[in-house]
Amino acid sequence: MTKLSPIYDSEITCPVCEKKIQVTKVRSRFVKLVKQDDDLCPHYETVNPVLYEAWVCSHCGYAAHSSVFDKVLANGRIAVLENITKKWTSRDFTGERDYEKALEAYKLVLYNLQIREAPYSEFAKICLRIAWIYRYMGNKDEEEKFLKHSYDYYKKVYTREALKDSALDEFTIMYIIGVLAKRLNLISEARLWFSRLISFSSNPEERAKIKPYILESAREQIQQLRTETMNE
Repeated sequence: MTKLSPIYDSEITCPVCEKKIQVTKVRSRFVKLVKQDDDLCPHYETVNPVLYEAWVCSHCGYAAHSSVFDKVLANGRIAVLENITKKWTSRDFTGERDYEKALEAYKLVLYNLQIREAPYSEFAKICLRIAWIYRYMGNKDEEEKFLKHSYDYYKKVYTREALKDSALDEFTIMYIIGVLAKRLNLISEARLWFSRLISFSSNPEERAKIKPYILESAREQIQQLRTETMNE
């Protein structure tokens, strides 16, 4: 019997050039989460699906996170065709990915976001995932660089972006900003964001909108910061 591979290729249509392409996906039965860092970075026992979330069209160079790959707008499509496709040299991103190949794909996504003038939330998410990959690699300098980019973008998301139709909610964003501030050693900023989130929970109507694990994690973070301050 042939051994089942953790990854497989799936055919989809590129929303920019409208050609058939192959993207590599991970079979859910092989995904075994071991732990999750405070900034929601997952660590897996074997195959890591984070490495496969950046999809790239080999024909036109369009690249996006798998969750929004088919959601490119008309003006974004034109921008990709005019600014990326004309200079694009075909590259294959299917099959097993190491960290370097995943980074190449994610940085193509980041470039696409710049060309398309995408929402801040997309930049924030991709920069955070690039930081995670550098963390997996043990590259602290590059990890911190992209954590800072993500931190800056998430603050812009909170103050400037409408979240009505987003998968994100303002409380999760507040928590992520707090965690990223803490990881960047911006301690007063971290306290501010965690305290702000917890203060919302005193209102029953607001509390109902906050995911329980986010609220609990924010409280744990505040306590940890207090303990660390007392031990200094």
